[in-house]
Amino acid sequence: MKSVREFNPVDAMRETGLRLVIISYIAVAIFVVLAGRLWFLQIMNSGVFAERAEQNRTRILPIPARRGTIFDRNGTILVTSQPSYNIVLSRKDVSVKDFPAIAELLVNNVKIDRDWLNKRFEAAQWEPKYESIVVKELASAADVAWVKAHQYEYPMIRAEEAPRRKYLYGTLAAHAIGYVGEVDRRELSNPESSFSREKGFKLGDIIGKAGIERTYNEVLMGKDGERRVVVDSRGRIQREIERIEPIPGRDLYTTLDLNVQKVAEEQTDTMPAGRGSIVVSDPRNGEILAYVSHPAFDPNVFSLRAKTDEGKEEIQQLTEDPNKPLYNRPIQGMYPPGSTWKLLTTVAALNEGVITPENSRIQDGGIQLGNYFMRSISNYGMPDIVTAIAKSADGYYYRLGLKMGPEKFERWVEKFGFGKRTGIDLPREMVGSAPTRATKIREYDFYIKKAEKQLAEATDKTLRAQLEFRIKQLQHEAEWTAYDMAASAFGQGRNATTPVQLLRYVGGLAVGGQMHTPHLFLRAEPGVDRLGNSHPEMRYEDKNTFVVPMNADIHDIVKKGMWQAVNAGGTAGAAAVEGFDVCAKTGTAQVVSTEKANKATQDHAWLMSFAPRDNPEMAMVILTENAGFGGKQSAPRAKPIYEEYYRRTRKITDPVVADAATEPADKAKKAETPTTVEKTQKTEKKRVSAQ
Repeated sequence: MKSVREFNPVDAMRETGLRLVIISYIAVAIFVVLAGRLWFLQIMNSGVFAERAEQNRTRILPIPARRGTIFDRNGTILVTSQPSYNIVLSRKDVSVKDFPAIAELLVNNVKIDRDWLNKRFEAAQWEPKYESIVVKELASAADVAWVKAHQYEYPMIRAEEAPRRKYLYGTLAAHAIGYVGEVDRRELSNPESSFSREKGFKLGDIIGKAGIERTYNEVLMGKDGERRVVVDSRGRIQREIERIEPIPGRDLYTTLDLNVQKVAEEQTDTMPAGRGSIVVSDPRNGEILAYVSHPAFDPNVFSLRAKTDEGKEEIQQLTEDPNKPLYNRPIQGMYPPGSTWKLLTTVAALNEGVITPENSRIQDGGIQLGNYFMRSISNYGMPDIVTAIAKSADGYYYRLGLKMGPEKFERWVEKFGFGKRTGIDLPREMVGSAPTRATKIREYDFYIKKAEKQLAEATDKTLRAQLEFRIKQLQHEAEWTAYDMAASAFGQGRNATTPVQLLRYVGGLAVGGQMHTPHLFLRAEPGVDRLGNSHPEMRYEDKNTFVVPMNADIHDIVKKGMWQAVNAGGTAGAAAVEGFDVCAKTGTAQVVSTEKANKATQDHAWLMSFAPRDNPEMAMVILTENAGFGGKQSAPRAKPIYEEYYRRTRKITDPVVADAATEPADKAKKAETPTTVEKTQKTEKKRVSAQ
């Protein structure tokens, strides 16, 4: 039988009291937790939430800083910035799911390319939400008007002032000056990039992409300003509460001389193949006065028209042009230097005692080297060294190179700094190729190692024998031969040099062995950088200058030979300027063997020169690609450049000397300008008539 528990009022009251105690404890605990949380929010973390509340009420809108102006050495403006507007989307006021609708809105109303905008939004998904997205640059007046008219409906879309780069002379010195563009995502995400996020850059920043614009980007970029505004719950601007004006970038003065640059540019218009380069410097300090790479491009395409249909088409044409107008020939083009190299062989042989100023006669003409006969255009019997320079005696230098040998020769290739970058203040300079035994070995080393790997894996006896024979053959071919030595001594063989390397070289020859670094930067005004740091005036400092040993006797021989090449029946007579004592050396550099040459692979025509002879003020290198003889194609192009400089610096008014153009070099005016050949012909006719 089940027992039934009897009801006890006392026990019931005890249980009820216990429950009440437990409930009261729970209530107290909840109260303590709530009070603690409230204390944490109100006291301990009040600053964070106040800041968030403030951010929900205010916005900070950037004001882009104007990029520094670029001048030539005389204070003429080459590059400036002009006012413009960007259409900007506030990333903070939209979510990723809103992007398609906003894209449709922008495409239909402010004429933005849909594919480009989709890529822009895709990249923006990975960017911080506080950064705005530039959706259209160089907005038209109609675009800005539409944005302002719809500001209430679409407060996340704004029109912001944004200075835009303007290159006043178009293609003039384009490869030296460079151009600007927006920093891309790869640069931002790469910590080793000069434009990484870690270094303070963000999506939408305009940076230098090439030339001086890139090298001196930190000088030219200013410090952005900002507007602090109050917005309502939908992000609409109510009022401005603070404004910090932007600080423009520092103005930069280049070494370029606009007058020299214009005349040099004119000389490229009549180049037979339409390709070449001209670089002019002051040999006393390495300052570059003119820098021409032809064909050229208009940097305004990238800064003003890159996002337009017209600009995109222009950029595509530049990229696909077989003449490579974007190719920076003075620092990236590597060419055999031809007979311009003979001066290095001269200085080396005289310093090493292979020849002396008193005893320098060597046979000229062709020479048989094993099974190969090296032809020589010249055949002057037994000329001395000065005549060999002036007449560009190939056979003389074949034999001088053989007499000197590779060890002594290579020592002077090293001393002159060939096979290394000059250190010019432009990005992407090539090193060239030095004509040495090590260079030849490196060429064959790849094929030897490849054959050795195949040999290690081969099991067939016949194949192994073939590979062993091939390896021995390659090793034999990699050996330095008499032909290599003779060819290298006069600028052929495994010799590849940039025009800027030759410019430093001829500048050193002009001043007796002092080798200055070619450079384009002259000075920058005092100012503030993009991070707000103050800087005093900045001037170029040459940290790479060095000396090539060249005593007074050797220097005199170099000058005498180069002077006679211009003024005493030598190969560079077309460069002569009366009263200015031009000294020069021509070069005709073989591109392919004579038997295989055609119109497209004709020899390159070189001229390297300086003037005046005893106190040089200018050094110059001219390369006319695939044109033939240097004396015929490049020497005449030097003459107007020297004439303009001589006339202007000596304040000479000579009706015979063609006056250099002083207007900006636009295409229309160039089409009306007589060619250099025509000017020279007219000048000669006037002189004959005067006589």
